[in-house]
Amino acid sequence: MPSILNVLLVALTACVLLPLWLARQRSAVLLGLLALGAVAWAAFTQPPAVQERNDQRPLVEPHGSYIGSASCRSCHPAEHASWHGSFHRTMTQLATRSTLVPQFDRLELDWFGETVVLEWRGERLWTQFRRRGGKPADVERPIEQLTGSHHVQVLWYSTGVERELAPVPMGFHLEQRIWIPLTTVFVLPPEFRDPPDPGTWNKSCDMCHATGTLPRVDVGRTDTQVAELGIACEACHGPGGPHAAANRDPLARYQHRTAGGDDTIVNPAKLSAPRSGSACGQCHSVSILRQQHFDAWREQGSPFVPGGELQATHLVIGSEDRDAVELRRELQKNPHFFRSSFWSDGQVRLSGREWNGVRRSPCYTRGQGERQLDCTSCHAMHTADGRVGETWRREGQMRPQMASGDPGFGNAACTQCHEALAAPDALRTHTHHAPDSVGSRCYDCHMPHTSVGLMKTSRSHTIDSPDVKTELATGRPNACNLCHLDRTLQWTAERLAAGWGVAMPELDEEQRSVAAGVRWLLTGDAGLRLIAAANFGQPAAQAAAGRDWMAPFLARLLDDPYYVVRFRAAATLRGLGYDEALAGFVHTAEAPAAQRFVDTAMAAWQARGPLPPRPELLLDAEGLQLPRFAALYARRDNRAIYLAE
Repeated sequence: MPSILNVLLVALTACVLLPLWLARQRSAVLLGLLALGAVAWAAFTQPPAVQERNDQRPLVEPHGSYIGSASCRSCHPAEHASWHGSFHRTMTQLATRSTLVPQFDRLELDWFGETVVLEWRGERLWTQFRRRGGKPADVERPIEQLTGSHHVQVLWYSTGVERELAPVPMGFHLEQRIWIPLTTVFVLPPEFRDPPDPGTWNKSCDMCHATGTLPRVDVGRTDTQVAELGIACEACHGPGGPHAAANRDPLARYQHRTAGGDDTIVNPAKLSAPRSGSACGQCHSVSILRQQHFDAWREQGSPFVPGGELQATHLVIGSEDRDAVELRRELQKNPHFFRSSFWSDGQVRLSGREWNGVRRSPCYTRGQGERQLDCTSCHAMHTADGRVGETWRREGQMRPQMASGDPGFGNAACTQCHEALAAPDALRTHTHHAPDSVGSRCYDCHMPHTSVGLMKTSRSHTIDSPDVKTELATGRPNACNLCHLDRTLQWTAERLAAGWGVAMPELDEEQRSVAAGVRWLLTGDAGLRLIAAANFGQPAAQAAAGRDWMAPFLARLLDDPYYVVRFRAAATLRGLGYDEALAGFVHTAEAPAAQRFVDTAMAAWQARGPLPPRPELLLDAEGLQLPRFAALYARRDNRAIYLAE
């Protein structure tokens, strides 16, 4: 590729010398075309910027056929602009004053009683703390990179061992704008306080938080290189070198455009569903590298390239894969692996792993051709004009009218195939709800919020239908009661039977008489408690179930053993107007301090006055039925849960 100096000389020649010749030819049109061509060629062949060399962080430099996203901009300006405004681009960034969201000169943060110092020294950010766990050490190191720009920003410092990175124990929560211990972002038992070991980024995170990764990790060696930080163009479209070479000539570029593209680059939107979804699934799945590729991965990175099928190089986990050699090997290292990622029937339980869910959906397994579900059925990685709206960014880069924040939001994602349900009368007959109500939104019934990650819930991408029997078999909450939190499983089962012919299950006395939301909060495992606390905060659920009864059940979670459960319960309580009762609440406080807020929030609820008796909500004429409340709470599922996205 020519140097920028040569390009500028060519452009200068076109602009200065050619006009003299063209004047004699009396061809102003030709002058314009030649000058424009020179400028376009200069832009097209400009090499991507390479970072200043730093031997203590992963090398960021194009390699092989990777040429960097800057090379795409001149021919694809709208696509480049929308990508540039997405969270994908900023998934990993160098640590600078402009990329780190919180602004400060020096901070002293509390990490479970230990101090973590963050301090700017000129234009470099440094951290200082005492590392515990497997490799205790006094750390005073520069911070090199950041990951995350949507939910939590994680800071990575260089350990001083070649290009190895390790995470600072504290991360910045972008929604609440507070610093939190990194391990409290996940559903982990409270004894898990130390962040991942040094080298985690080089061995794991970089595969999905950067583009064109060469791990280059081995015993005593960490020399990681990436083509580009963040999730860039070539992560989804494959290495761009052959495409740039094939389109360097303007005539060839014109011919390719009129033909709808060329085979030197991958466009996931034009692939079959298994191959299109694989481009996303390389990161958005729970998968294990096939055994035969592991040794080569250390040097060359993932063998998957967009355009292929992920299942050929990786085991994308599902319930049918429990005997696979790769899974058996993983379970030997981590007996919690399957239970930490899936419900008992194989439905994925983690957010950010949507491809596992899509592959189990009837819309994928039974669909044919254009009607086979894949990620691009609902999501668009680019906007048509390059402009980026906040709804598009924050709600998963949905296609127009497919995100809940869009003014024209409806059921377009589903009715593009299920056309008969687009008519209001047909929709009412199908849902038994008003067509313009939340109860008639396909997503909320068939893709409920039953996955967790990064202190929140997200929609299941296994598209299925509500059934109380599934909840009884797996523990996964049903979609009806995620909205009708104040209703019992008996109530739900009766309506599913009457409206959709779903067979009635056998229910015990508690399932018949106690509201599902109450049971989940008081008796569920940590993952279920988090899902319930988050759904208690959903406006649609509050509209359907009411708000005035919720506080005492959420308050009971404020000293929960799992810090993430405390965090989400407090956030929902604040949304219910309990800010004053929670003044000074810190979700990582020791149990006695946290217990005080349980009592404070309970008292604040009681001060609001009595409510009408509702036995299913443990409310009688005297108020909350404390003995029954305590009996349910005593049965809380205390099994250890590990849900780390």
